[in-house]
Amino acid sequence: MLREAIPSDVPAIRSLMERVPGFWQPRWSDQTIAEAILSANGLALLWDVGSQILGFVCAHDLGFRAYLSELVVDPVVQRKGIGTGLLKAVEDLLRSRKQQLIIADVWRDAVPFYRSLHWSAPDAILLSHWLESEGFGLIGDPG
Repeated sequence: MLREAIPSDVPAIRSLMERVPGFWQPRWSDQTIAEAILSANGLALLWDVGSQILGFVCAHDLGFRAYLSELVVDPVVQRKGIGTGLLKAVEDLLRSRKQQLIIADVWRDAVPFYRSLHWSAPDAILLSHWLESEGFGLIGDPG
């Protein structure tokens, strides 16, 4: 059921992400997913039932802290413990690496889920900055 994600899982992970309304971002690609899995260094996990991927989590150990970059569960099976199982598994892996802090930016609708698992807002403000590609505007923006 729970296993490490590998590059050959990319099409199924993308399909899962596209099934969740508003989750898939137009600037992402199969390459985006593949790079996330490789850079996760063993912290990209799947909830796999038979040949169907029902959940995906991806985290990164950054030394000072860890970052949860993605957690997605098929809408058909949400509220069945899959998200909790994936999150607990990645937390256990991080604990085994002696990591003490994991942070994430999450959708407002997901806040109650995280709070139910004892996550809280840090004393920090999330900021973002779009990186520009020289002569091309925003990355993923053709104009």
